[in-house]
Amino acid sequence: MDNRTSNLDRPQPLVLRSRRQLMQRGVTFVPPGAVAPARLPIQEDGTTYSMAQEAAWLDAAHFAVGRWDGSLSIFNFNPSRTNGPVITQAVSSPAAEGIQMIVWLAPGVFVTSNDDASLVVWRSASRTWQDLQAPQPLLFDKTLGVANSGDSFAVGDALFLVVGHANGYLSIWRGAPDASDLTLLKTVDVRSQHPVNPWGLHNVRGVCALLSTDARGYIVSGSEDGNLCVVSVPDGQIVSTTVYNPTAERGINSVAVLGQNILVANCSVGPSDKNLWYYTVDFESFRITLRDSTNLKVNPSAPQVFNFCTIWALYDGGVCFFTSTEEGALWMGTVADQRLAVIGYQEVSSALGAALAFNVKGQLVMVNHNLYEFVTRSAPAVATEPANENPERIPTAATSLSPVNVEFCAPP
Repeated sequence: MDNRTSNLDRPQPLVLRSRRQLMQRGVTFVPPGAVAPARLPIQEDGTTYSMAQEAAWLDAAHFAVGRWDGSLSIFNFNPSRTNGPVITQAVSSPAAEGIQMIVWLAPGVFVTSNDDASLVVWRSASRTWQDLQAPQPLLFDKTLGVANSGDSFAVGDALFLVVGHANGYLSIWRGAPDASDLTLLKTVDVRSQHPVNPWGLHNVRGVCALLSTDARGYIVSGSEDGNLCVVSVPDGQIVSTTVYNPTAERGINSVAVLGQNILVANCSVGPSDKNLWYYTVDFESFRITLRDSTNLKVNPSAPQVFNFCTIWALYDGGVCFFTSTEEGALWMGTVADQRLAVIGYQEVSSALGAALAFNVKGQLVMVNHNLYEFVTRSAPAVATEPANENPERIPTAATSLSPVNVEFCAPP
């Protein structure tokens, strides 16, 4: 998006905002012996960022990518070893703003962020995504801020959508199983009174379903102010709040949940900070407990390493995680004895990080400016795609593929 101001508050990728703040503190990102940049006699007059902000699977064959420039593209995963994904449909946000959230709702239906007062629901009657209908707006009070994250799940015979907003709120929506008649039920204030970031930001960057029963569901949210909150649905009660790292200088960028296991990604600042955190949540008290943390860092002297996105996935060895960092690295690891076991990293994309998305067939996509495909399993985790379920949601039965010392528990 175009910006004609030069202060830290202008819309820009989080990694660049963090880097600029450190530079103003006198931290240098110039390697020893390199030529330092000069201030040229020109005036900055706007930047359009085309990097991806979000990627999500829509079915077993198609995934969507939302970018900073407001474009929304749907791609068909290409099993060819020589050719990457093929574009199926390309549209733009009705508000012409960057797309920060994409959430699967039902077969042929998904919802995206739009502006600071609306979401939009997209439908494909054929479920091929080539016949997208005009987006249907879902309106909310602009004091909530633009949607940054979200997740959907069923409670009884109702569909619930929980959205994390830029100003530190959650909105809870209820609709029919086919995602029709979505209605705003409640908003929840999950702001911290003492944000860990230096800008006082409260953006809710992660919302993930924990569990659901016939009467109630629970989600965990992660915010730039440092709060991890467990919230019940549909009543919106905050049942636990945990500061992910009381000494952090940056907030939460991404949250991933599998059973009782929670991963949190952030930007590490300095040599002793960490940018990947592993927690478990107790399904009776909903207390969140830190189990381990690590700093995924290629250059040990880098002033910061921004962890852009983290997800749970499956590979032939069992349950694993992937995460992407600003160094253009795709990291992979597992959990053993409630400790993070990092397998290593692969150089993939350009710098600044990339969005990740995994589906239950064992397909991984990584999107920055370019799109990269990976197959993580020699055989699908499930024989066929669940007919009416989120293609990203790993079935409980599949977690038995993990090593026995990984405690991926099904909800009670």
